[in-house]
Amino acid sequence: MMDSLKQSLRMAVKSINGSKLRAFLTMLGIIIGVMALVILVSLVNGATRTVTDTVSSLGTNLLTVTVSDDKGSAISLDDLSEWADLEGVGQTAAWQSESAVGKYGYTAETVQVYGTTAAYYNIQGLNMLLGRYIKSADVENGSNICAINENGARELVGYTDCIGESISLNGIRFTIVGILEDDDDSLTAVFGSSSLAVYIPYTALIRLSDSVSSKISSFYVSAADGYTVEQAMDAIYPILYERFDQDEDAFSVDSQDALENTMSSVTSVLAILLGGIAAISLIVG
Repeated sequence: MMDSLKQSLRMAVKSINGSKLRAFLTMLGIIIGVMALVILVSLVNGATRTVTDTVSSLGTNLLTVTVSDDKGSAISLDDLSEWADLEGVGQTAAWQSESAVGKYGYTAETVQVYGTTAAYYNIQGLNMLLGRYIKSADVENGSNICAINENGARELVGYTDCIGESISLNGIRFTIVGILEDDDDSLTAVFGSSSLAVYIPYTALIRLSDSVSSKISSFYVSAADGYTVEQAMDAIYPILYERFDQDEDAFSVDSQDALENTMSSVTSVLAILLGGIAAISLIVG
């Protein structure tokens, strides 16, 4: 038995010595494959932690409402204002985003434009660097004002202290009234939206984009102080259920926990797929 094993080892060593280049390339392929597998898994795990931490940082008192079929009974900004007075509900904020061409002087950049309301600032935990955010009066009047993030100010205008300057978005001029602090851990950054972010009144976005109307299709609901997100859900869900002909498929109401679980599931599947691809490549190699 030992003689047979020794003979096999001698033959293996002899084979390696006889084709050192092949042995080196095989070893190199294995090393690279293992490293690629480790790096891919590490990247996916890191992305998973980033997403879950970011969603968690928004707090547990937030609901995201998405309307897929308004059944001819569209939600308006007035509806959101009324629902903000419901017991258990803190604030409501409509939002929609569109990409646009932002121009300042001879500089042109593709920016992500967010049409929002005043409550969006608190709900999303934004922070001002300079100036102010959108006010309720701006939304009511459809004012051509905007708040822009630090990076957007630097890239488009050239400097951050640019309160009072005017930029054009798809040819429509907006006056900068506020500069927002950048946040690399925000949902905007995590989900890959443009780092050049401009916030304008929701009513102004309606004029800016043909694909946005006064029919609200996405909005946030926060739980009032002293109330849980479940209580806010109990306040808002029955209203939507009745409004949309008791069709639960016409809308969705998701909590931050649900969003976190969904994103964790997505990244877990991604990890399995990438790991499988890397493993197959390693075996084939």
